[in-house]
Amino acid sequence: MNSREPSNDFDKELRIHLELEAEEQSGAGTSEREAKDRARRAFGNATIVAEDVRAIWHPRWLEDAWQDLLHGLRMLRKSRSFTAVAILTLGVAIGANTAIFSVVNAVLLRPLPYPDAGRLAIIWSGLGDANRAPASRFELFEIRERTREFDQIAGIWVTNGALPGEGEPEQVKVGVVTNNFLPLLCARPALGRFFAPEDDASHAPFGIMISHGVWVRRFGSDPKVVGHSVRFGQGSAVVLGVLPESFRLILPGHTNIPATVDVFYTVPIDAAEPGGPAFLHLIGRLHSGSNFTRAQAEADSIATQITSWDGNLAVSNFHLFVFPLQADDVRDVRATLLLLFGGVGFVLVIGCANVANLLLARATKRTRETTVRASLGASRGRLVRQFLTENLLLGLLGGFAGLGIGWSAMRAILAARPPSLLVFGPVNIDARVLLFTLGLTVLTSVVFGFAPILSAGRVDLTQNLKEMGRPAGRRMRRWTGVLVSCEVALGFALLCGTSLLMRTFVNILRVDPGFRPQNVLTFKIPPPSYGMLHQLQQNLAALPGVQSASAVSHLPLDDAANWYDYYWKEGTPTELQSTVMADHRSILPGYFRTIGATLVQGRDFVESDDATHEHVAIVDDVLAQQLWPGIGAIGQKLNISDSPKGPYQFQRDWVVVIGVVRHIQCHSLTAMVRPQIYVPFQLAPRPMAIVVHTSGPVEGLAESARKQVALLNKTIPVSHVAPLSENVSRARAESRFASLLAMSLSSVALILACIGIYGVLSYSVAQRTSEIGLRMAIGARRLDVMRLIAADSSASVLLGLAGGFLLSVGLTPFLKSLLFGVTPGNPANYVAIVFVILLVSAVSSSLPVRRAMKIDPLTALRHE
Repeated sequence: MNSREPSNDFDKELRIHLELEAEEQSGAGTSEREAKDRARRAFGNATIVAEDVRAIWHPRWLEDAWQDLLHGLRMLRKSRSFTAVAILTLGVAIGANTAIFSVVNAVLLRPLPYPDAGRLAIIWSGLGDANRAPASRFELFEIRERTREFDQIAGIWVTNGALPGEGEPEQVKVGVVTNNFLPLLCARPALGRFFAPEDDASHAPFGIMISHGVWVRRFGSDPKVVGHSVRFGQGSAVVLGVLPESFRLILPGHTNIPATVDVFYTVPIDAAEPGGPAFLHLIGRLHSGSNFTRAQAEADSIATQITSWDGNLAVSNFHLFVFPLQADDVRDVRATLLLLFGGVGFVLVIGCANVANLLLARATKRTRETTVRASLGASRGRLVRQFLTENLLLGLLGGFAGLGIGWSAMRAILAARPPSLLVFGPVNIDARVLLFTLGLTVLTSVVFGFAPILSAGRVDLTQNLKEMGRPAGRRMRRWTGVLVSCEVALGFALLCGTSLLMRTFVNILRVDPGFRPQNVLTFKIPPPSYGMLHQLQQNLAALPGVQSASAVSHLPLDDAANWYDYYWKEGTPTELQSTVMADHRSILPGYFRTIGATLVQGRDFVESDDATHEHVAIVDDVLAQQLWPGIGAIGQKLNISDSPKGPYQFQRDWVVVIGVVRHIQCHSLTAMVRPQIYVPFQLAPRPMAIVVHTSGPVEGLAESARKQVALLNKTIPVSHVAPLSENVSRARAESRFASLLAMSLSSVALILACIGIYGVLSYSVAQRTSEIGLRMAIGARRLDVMRLIAADSSASVLLGLAGGFLLSVGLTPFLKSLLFGVTPGNPANYVAIVFVILLVSAVSSSLPVRRAMKIDPLTALRHE
């Protein structure tokens, strides 16, 4: 049967009913036309009856939705300027949120790529005044023996070493691990096997595991390398396995462990003697039935037991701290990302307010359409559904634009992200980001369309028919004014946070790091002999353009593993001897001069300061002031841990202070982490960084430096060749990242607020054209008209400034951890922001005000 037949039958039946009703209404003296009119009035709205009957044959909501969609598309196509501005505004707001959320998702929400990642913990030691310290082999052994909450506890330490295999020497990162470390973080190797307990035996062949990158570039992806012996350092090693290509280490920044480590070998953990060096960073996996609260309680108990067993009786404040690995990984970046995410939320609300203002103006122009549709029988629910469909359609278009803008913004963010965000792997638009964008699109569609939908739900036919064609009254202007106030308030808060971050970055640029990094080239070599290092120093100093050369165990602001230990002055009571720590640095003579550090007292090291003479040290002014205030540090004795008999053969030793140097910022530009103690190179052989100060740019010196190393020993790899200024730049990267993103968000917020103010005033001028013409016709000056129009925005702007001030007072304390040398409540900061917003408001208002002043009174009155 034809699908149209039921409809045709119904139309025939409807006509019959109307004819019968017309016959009943006909009477003496009643014309046929009047009888038909009475019949229609008595029968009711035939269109509504027809729609109700057709709804029985097939779902009415589906047809209505399709009609609403087609009508919405027609309306958006009809108002192309409105559609373009609305989609662009939503695209920018949604795109900014998508970009920031993609970073938040990759860093804060995505689980670590490790087996049972939620049960992984990092275990820090509390030693003296250091609460995030590594552990010794003795401490790891004791923790393993006593734990009941962990099923595995492993350790890692990263140093520099030579790349295995044949070919040119190359220095790489080498991980010294316990035999159970890699299985904690990797399900299975790509080739071969993991370390086993028997690999730690003294008679076992020395084995290594290599990264996928080393396997490809050094061994040509040859699977036969597994199980065979290769050259490694000054000897050989058996390659036990190859790690997967995707494997990387994601550990907290304080560990100084890079994401990519090229070679691993094991360190045995047995019943070691107490008091050894603390160098292992501990990772543990909780039992399936345990939790971090119970693990911390157990760690407190174990720390107390270790203290009683430690041979160093001075260690009386040893502690253990257990944190979820993922939470500790992001502790340094969480605040920055969450604050930026809150900032893009403000941008989103501002964008919604702008589009809501546009829709309110558009809804006013469509009052006639809404009134006519309601008078023809459209219910309020149907009108609301129509507006909601149009809003959702507009939101979806804005969402698609936002995905494109968000992808571009994400690429820009990735290009500027600091090193602290690089270890978390790829940042991309995955299913979670797409779902977030979709949810954001639907939410914003409802939010920005709320006011127009609300006005559609309150259609008053009688009143609207009376006022049809008249301009909107105060109620509509009040709504738009409230939305502008919200935009200004949120923009004020964003500007306040941005200005604080920008001033922080400027202050960091002005920080004196304690040295001058300009024209200083650095590179690293494996542990050299003193004779070779001394000869290299002389050869480099003789190169054209070189003013001085030296060496240091740890460069300032470097990402290498740190070296620090207890110290105390002569006469310190036993119970206070192991309570404070200092960074230790091993240097050659001339180091301070080469990097531009300031020796404030005493002398530098000389070649005769070796192990056969009196042991000496240089301290920084912070330590000197702490230990010997007012009496001077020169000639004083200091007890430190050193290794004069060989690498890492640590023992306590008394040294005499011969010099005081101004404190050098070694870990951060904004904080003094620990004081510093410098010892001559002869007393602590270790991998060294060479520093060379030139009279000009350092770029041309790198190749000459490599040649000088090769002349002394061709097998020594040279790595990390870079200007010292790169370390300073890296230390500023996180503050620069936060400042640039905040400045970008504030700029977008200001532009959107500017568009909002301009749109409101333009709409006000269009709606009040007749009023302006009448005022000018009866004698109002153009200056009076300007004041009248400007008053429409000034009240909203001033209200927004007041709200923004209160909002910023409540929110800026959350920025405290990111600030340096800046106080959030600085009055000058607020004055500057008020000036900027008033200037933006004046610029936004200028064009509509000028348009109002040019209105011809006669034309305006004819417009009425």
